[in-house]
Amino acid sequence: MTREVYSDSEFIKFSRKHVFVRVFADTNNEGMRLARRFRIEGTPTLIVLDSAGKEIDRIVGAMGTQDLIEVLEEIFQSSKSQRYHL
Repeated sequence: MTREVYSDSEFIKFSRKHVFVRVFADTNNEGMRLARRFRIEGTPTLIVLDSAGKEIDRIVGAMGTQDLIEVLEEIFQSSKSQRYHL
């Protein structure tokens, strides 16, 4: 996904509207700690957090740029509507 999705101009444009942090659980101590905290069992795993750091959804497995953008937009829209209906 690094070469095919994260470097894609469409994903870069999309990502400017949100906060994304890449964490490497296999080569970084902080990454290993976060992988344990969020119980990541495989890569790639994308975890979507709210502003309080609470997990609201996760995506496990690789996908193409357009599919990833669509899934993330659905998650963001769903979390916005849930926020106002609590």
